[in-house]
Amino acid sequence: KTFDEFVKAAEEIKNKYVKPRLLWYQTHSKGPRLWFRLAGVLTIILSATLPAMAFAPYFHGKDFALAVMSVVIAILTGFSSFFRWERTWHGNTNAQMAIEQLCAKWELEIKNAALILPPEERTAHVYKATSDLLFNVTGATSSETEGFFSKLAFPSADKGQKSNATV
Repeated sequence: KTFDEFVKAAEEIKNKYVKPRLLWYQTHSKGPRLWFRLAGVLTIILSATLPAMAFAPYFHGKDFALAVMSVVIAILTGFSSFFRWERTWHGNTNAQMAIEQLCAKWELEIKNAALILPPEERTAHVYKATSDLLFNVTGATSSETEGFFSKLAFPSADKGQKSNATV
C-alpha cells in the first residue's frame, strides 16, 4: 500500500473513534455552562432582592412574593449543588480541549511523516501517531469521567454518624 492509502486508513480510524468523542464534548459543554450561569445569576439577584423586599412597605401579595422568591432560591441552590453544572462544564471543556490538542498533534505528526521522515519510516510513524492518539483520547475521556464520578456526593440522612454495618 502507498503512504497516502495508509494515511487515509489512519484518518478513517481517527474519524470513527476520536471524532464522535470530540463532537460529544463540543455539544455537551454549552448546556451546563448555560445552567450554571443562569442559576448563579438568578440566585444572586433573588438573594439580594429578598431582604429589600422584606423591608419594603407592605404591598398586595408581598408575603406570597417573598415565599416564591425563597422557594426559587432554595430550588436553584439545590439544583446547582446536585447537578454541579460548573463541574460538568469544566470537565467537558477540559476534555474537549485535550482531544482538540491531541488531534492537532496527530496532524502535525502526519505532516512530519509526509514531509520530513525518510520513506521507509513514514508508515511506522503514522501507525505510532494514530496509536498514541487513540490511547491518549481514551485517557482524556476516562480522566474526565472519573473526575465527574469521584466528585458525586449524594445526600445522606446519617451524615457524620457511623453506620451500624461498619461497627
